[in-house]
This record gives sequence, C-alpha cells and structure tokens, in this order.
Amino acid sequence: MTLSKLKLAVLGALVVPMTSVVAEEAPAAEAASDWSVSGNVGLYSDYVFRGYTQTKGDPALQGGFDLEHSSGLYAGVWASNVSWTTEAVIMSNNSLETDVYAGWAGTVGPVDLDVGILQFFYPGKNVLGAAEADATELYIGVSKDFGFASAGLTYYNVISTDAWGFSAADGSDYLTLAVDVPVGDTPMVASFSVGHQQFDGQGAVDYDYTDWKVNLDYAINDTYSVGAFYTDTDQKEANWTVKGEYLGDAVGGVYLAAGF
Repeated sequence: MTLSKLKLAVLGALVVPMTSVVAEEAPAAEAASDWSVSGNVGLYSDYVFRGYTQTKGDPALQGGFDLEHSSGLYAGVWASNVSWTTEAVIMSNNSLETDVYAGWAGTVGPVDLDVGILQFFYPGKNVLGAAEADATELYIGVSKDFGFASAGLTYYNVISTDAWGFSAADGSDYLTLAVDVPVGDTPMVASFSVGHQQFDGQGAVDYDYTDWKVNLDYAINDTYSVGAFYTDTDQKEANWTVKGEYLGDAVGGVYLAAGF
C-alpha cells in the first residue's frame, strides 16, 4: 500500500453571480475551497509490500482516492489485487486488499509531521481456526526537505489483535527510513528505503526481518509517471516460503502510474 497523494483536482465552492436592478455587475469569483480531492491508479509488475510479494510475482492493478482539508486533516481509500491470503491458507476466498486511512499532516517547527490510523481489509471467507488477515495500525512520520534531497522516518504500530495471519499480533511494529533524491534537472527521482518489521505473538519472533528498496521514478508529465524498482529482504526462507515460492526473495519490477 502507498500513502503518497497525487493532487490534481480541487473541489471549488460554486458562487452564484449577483446582479443589480440598476446595472449588471461582473460575476463573483469562485471561492477557494478548503477541501481537495485527488486520485491515483497504477499498473505494477508485482505488488511488493514491505519487501515481500503479495501477488507471487503476478501483476497488480492498484488505485485510490484522497480527501484533504486545508487544516491538514485527510482521509483516503486504496485497493489492490492480492493472492497471499489464499496461497497461505489464511482465507479460502479472497483476492482483494482494501486500505482505509485517516490522519493529519502539517509542518511542526522545522519538520513535516504525519500521524494517523490505517486499516487493512481483506474481504472474503476466513479459514476456520486461522488468525485474521485484517490489520489495524497507528503511524507517525517525520520528514524534512533539504532541497537537494528529502528524508523521512515513519513508525507503524499494530493495535488489532490479529494481523496478516498472525495471532496476538498487537504491538508488532515496522520502522522505515526513506530518502528521495532528484536526479539533476530531470523529472526523475531516485529513492532508497530500508525498514525493519518486528512481530509480537507466540512464535512470531522468527518472522522478524529487514527489507530495503531502490526506486527510480520518471514523471512523463503532470499526470503520468513510469518507474522501476528493486527490493530484497533477509527473511528466513523456511518461514516465508508458500507453496514452494519464497515470498521475500529479491525482485525487480516496473510500473506505470497516473494521478488525477
């Protein structure tokens, strides 16, 4: 899932032009709205979440919408096809991940702050006795733009009892550092991120891992961008192998995305 919001459309308030019985006046200007809405859609060669594939190397169609207020408050929804829930026999009927989130983002002193709550939904039928795939996280992120590069540190903490098939998972967390660097005067951005996932719950410690990713994004215009990425993890292969396929293996991919 991505929390990046591609803004392009603004919800404006409609103002009715006023007229006088003596003389016709110019139409009143449209008032600027405190609300904005944006959307995004992308086609990816693989859906990789925190280092490991969610589609076993198959393509993913993803997209979402965001609603933002000038105060910094925001809410959004995002979705993608997945296959890991049924492949790992956590769910008997599921092929979709839907994420719903809300929070506040703004500048605090010398840094930008982003805090919120994120809910992962996997609609379908759960396998009897299996822990829920659905998960709820709180997150807080701090970032700063230095001009020549920007950097951000984000911390996620699970507050739901189950999460992604792990029982008693509340308290599990993920910490990630991301750096974005513009490539000269071109519309290209190089990104690097590293993260560490820690699982709480009985027997879950063997599933802890670190992942890293490099990404190149090229903006074709104000709407479309293309990119390529490479990611890897140090997951224990025996624990993260599903039906003969190691989910945390190194993988490269490409994508085409649009914002509107």
